Amino acid sequence: MNPTHSKQDGQQRTFKGRKLSSVSVVICTYNPANYLNLKDVIYSLIQQSHKVDEIIVVVDGEQTLGDKITLEYDCRKEMKVIVTQQGVGVTRARNIGIRAATGDVIAFTDDDALADKRWIARLLATYQSTNAPAVGGKILPIWLSAEPEHLPEELYWLVGVTHAGFAEEKITEVRDAFGPNMSFKRQVFEAVGYFNEKLGFNSHRTSYIQGEEPEFGLRVKNKLGRGVIYDPEAIVYHKVSPSKLKMGTLIKRSFYQGYTKALIQKLFPSTESLETEKSYLRGLALRAIPRRVKTIFSGPNRFSGAKQVSVLLLCVGAVGIGFIYGNCKLGVSARGNANVI
Repeated sequence: MNPTHSKQDGQQRTFKGRKLSSVSVVICTYNPANYLNLKDVIYSLIQQSHKVDEIIVVVDGEQTLGDKITLEYDCRKEMKVIVTQQGVGVTRARNIGIRAATGDVIAFTDDDALADKRWIARLLATYQSTNAPAVGGKILPIWLSAEPEHLPEELYWLVGVTHAGFAEEKITEVRDAFGPNMSFKRQVFEAVGYFNEKLGFNSHRTSYIQGEEPEFGLRVKNKLGRGVIYDPEAIVYHKVSPSKLKMGTLIKRSFYQGYTKALIQKLFPSTESLETEKSYLRGLALRAIPRRVKTIFSGPNRFSGAKQVSVLLLCVGAVGIGFIYGNCKLGVSARGNANVI
C-alpha cells in the first residue's frame, strides 16, 4: 500500500476549521449465520439522531449473502453493498469500504454490534470540539448468555469490549480505538494511508493476529502529531456470544495479543509504541490484582473472585508468552531477511 503523503503542516491546515457535514459507516461481514445481527446494527444506524449518509456493508466472498442484503435494503438510498473476492479478511475489507466511502467522516462498527442512538452525534460533536483527526468511543457488552462470572472487567478487551482501566471517563487522547467503535476524518487516510493489510483477523478467523488498529493509530500520531480522541459518551454495544467466553478461546486470544504486541514493537521500535500496554500492566500490578486478591479473603463473592483472579493471571501470562514467542520468531525472521509480518 502506497499512502499519499504531504507535509504535516499542510495536513493540519486542511483539517482545521472544515465543517464535517457527512458520515459514512463501514461494516464488514462474512458469515451468513450472522445476518440477523447484521440487520440489527443496520437498523441502529438508520435510527441515529444524526443522519448517517452512507452505510457501506463489505461482504467477504459471500455473493449469496451480498445479494440477500441488497434485496433487503433495495429501497434505502444510503445503503451500499460490496461483495469482495473470498478470503480478503477484515483489514482489507475495511480498506475497500474506505475507498468506496464519500463521507467527511468514515466510521466503523461490527456486524454484531448495536450503535447507541446518539453515537454519530457524539462522534461529530467531539470532532468539532477537539479538531481531532480520529474519534473513538466506549464499547459496552451485550451478553448473549449470562454475564460471565469468571471474566474480570480488566480482560473485557479479549471479547471486544472496553475494559476497566482503558482510559479516564472523559474526553482524552488514546493510542487507538477498537474496531467496533472508531472513526477517522477522510483526510487522515489521504495523509497516512490505509490499514496495514498484513495485520488483523484473516478470513473466517483462522488467524488471531491483530494489530491493525494500534499500528494505524501510531502512524496517525507520528504523521499528524495528534492521536485518537476517546469520548466515553460515544457508545456502541457489542454482542458477546458464549463461544468467546470459553477458556480455550480466551487463552488463545491472549497469546496472539502478546504475539501482536511483539509485531507492533518490531514495526515501531520507539519506547512509545507499547506505552499503553505498560500502563495497563502497571494498573494491574498496583491496583487491580491486589484489590481482587483482597476480595478472595474478605468479600461476599469469594469463589467468583478467586476465579477472576485465576483467569486474569492465566491470560496475562499467555500474553507474556505470546510476546516472548513473537520476539523470538520475528528476530529469527529479521535475521533471515524474511518478511516479519
